[in-house]
Amino acid sequence: MCDAIMSSLPVASRTCPQADALAHAHDFGQEGIRPAERRVSMVAMLTVAVMGLEIAAGWWTGSMALLADGVHMGGHAVALGLAAGAYAMSRRYARDRRLSLGSGKINDLAAHTSALILAVSTVWTAIESAQRLLSPEPLRPTEALVVAVLGLAVNLLSAWLLGGAHDHEHDHGHGHDDPRDHPGHVHDHNLGAALAHVLADAVTSVAAIAGLLAAWGWTWLDPLIALLALGVVARWAVRLLRQTGAVLLDAEGPAELRRQVSARLEAVAGSRVTDLHLWSVGQGAWTLAASVVSHGPAATEVYKAALAGLPGIHHPMVEIHACRHCQSSHGAELP
Repeated sequence: MCDAIMSSLPVASRTCPQADALAHAHDFGQEGIRPAERRVSMVAMLTVAVMGLEIAAGWWTGSMALLADGVHMGGHAVALGLAAGAYAMSRRYARDRRLSLGSGKINDLAAHTSALILAVSTVWTAIESAQRLLSPEPLRPTEALVVAVLGLAVNLLSAWLLGGAHDHEHDHGHGHDDPRDHPGHVHDHNLGAALAHVLADAVTSVAAIAGLLAAWGWTWLDPLIALLALGVVARWAVRLLRQTGAVLLDAEGPAELRRQVSARLEAVAGSRVTDLHLWSVGQGAWTLAASVVSHGPAATEVYKAALAGLPGIHHPMVEIHACRHCQSSHGAELP
C-alpha cells in the first residue's frame, strides 16, 4: 500500500515518515576538539626549537648519547607534527561519507606511523652507538652535559603538558594492561604515540647525562648507556605498533564491552546472540554487527534501543532471525 502511494506521488513529494525518522547523521564521535590536540601542537613547536640545538651540540662535543637524544628529538618532531595534523584531519573529515566508518582511524594511522619512526630512529642510533662503543671518540663532556640537562628539562615539560589532557585520553604506550580489556578507559593512541616519543627523549636524555658524567674516566660508558636506554625505547615502540596495528586491522573490541553488548541484546525477551563483531572506529568509538535469533516478535529498533547508554557505540547493525523451529513446534503459522 505504501509503495503504491509513493509511486503515485511526484518525485519531489515522495517522502516517508519512517524513512525520515531513521535518517541520521554520519557521526562517529570525532568532531570535537580534544584537549590533547592543543597540547600536542604546543609540544611539537617546543620540540622543534630544541631539536637543532641538541643535534648540533652532539656533533660538536662528540657525545653519542647526546647525539642520540637530538636525533630522537628530530624524529619525534616529525611524529608530533603527524599527531597534531591527524587530530585536525579527523575533525575535518568526521562527517565525510566517503569514509564509511568515520575518520577516527586517522589518529591510529598517525600513531602507527609515529611508532615506526620511533623504531627506525632507535635502530639507527643503536648502530651508531655500537660503532662508538667499538671505536671510542674523544668527548667534550662539560659542554655536552649542559645541553643534555636542557634537553631533559624540555622533555619533562613536554611530558607534563601531554599528561595534563584532562579527558582521560592517556595511553602511554608502555603500560602492562591490554587497553582492549578496559572499555571504560578511553585510549587515545595518537596521544600515546606523542607521549611515547617524549618519554623516549627523556630516557635518552637521562642516559646522555649519565654517560657524560662517567665519560671523564670511561668514554666507552657513554655509548653503552645509550644502548641500554635504546632498549627501553624499542620496547615502547613495539608495544605501540601492536596496539595501533590491532585497531587498523579491526581487531575485536574489549571483552567486557562485548559481554555488555551481548547481555543487552539478550535482555530482549526470547533473544539469543549467535554472532557478534565489535571493533574500534576511533578514539572511544565502537561499532558492531550482531546476529540475533528471536523466539518472539521483535524489531531492529528494539535491539538498538537496548544498546542505548553503552559508551561510544555508534551505528550498530543487528540482524534478526526468527526461530522457525520453535514457532513450528508451537503450531505458529510461518510467513
